[in-house]
Amino acid sequence: MKRKSTRTILAILMCVMFIFSFSTMSVSAATISSNQTGNDGLWYSFWTNGRGSASMNLNGGGSYSVNWSNIGDFTCGKGWSTGSGHTITYSGSYSNSGGGSCGIYGWTTSPLVEYYICDSWNGVTSNATRVGTVTSDGSTYTIYKHQQVNQPSINGNATFWQYISVRDNQRVGGTITIQNHFNAWKNLGLNLGKMNYQILLTEGWNGSGNANFTVKEGGSPSGSGVTLNSWQCNNHSNDLNISGVVM
Repeated sequence: MKRKSTRTILAILMCVMFIFSFSTMSVSAATISSNQTGNDGLWYSFWTNGRGSASMNLNGGGSYSVNWSNIGDFTCGKGWSTGSGHTITYSGSYSNSGGGSCGIYGWTTSPLVEYYICDSWNGVTSNATRVGTVTSDGSTYTIYKHQQVNQPSINGNATFWQYISVRDNQRVGGTITIQNHFNAWKNLGLNLGKMNYQILLTEGWNGSGNANFTVKEGGSPSGSGVTLNSWQCNNHSNDLNISGVVM
């Protein structure tokens, strides 16, 4: 009886170890390199214009890693199929020899808007118009807008606005209080529409690099203050809700 019991226990342990090993392998082995969205414990998106190479490893939950080489243009990340003004916290690494950014990225419809909150960035404000600043999460972010004409979007090629907050004191990792940026953009006349997806972004173009991130909801929301530039004050002051705004 003792031998039989021992064999049974060993068999059960081996089955448990096999199932655990298999489930771990299936998660860590998920790698994508073609345009797609899905769910891996958290919603994910991967897009590339097809030039160069990029691959994203889905590591389960809010974690992912990505490598790219001589890339034309790509975006990828994990987050939520429907964005919001929530607060998120992330950690990881980001190395990029070309243009691009890491931070929060998303889309709205009606109007169609592509938006960025960039914590680490290079070249993302080229040809964009500076419209103000917002203070959030320990740094000033400078706010830009830029119109894309007949460019790729979630609705195919279209003309749309980009709203871009870039962190003056660049970093990789920390808390992003997204609502602070939404409020600042609204005060500056940059209106969002119906929320579409929202991710912790890795973006790159005309270069090579790698990134490794984990993102989750939560953190300690920070207060914010908005500064308007002279163009905004002279042309749109009558349209703005400027309560609490530093002029």
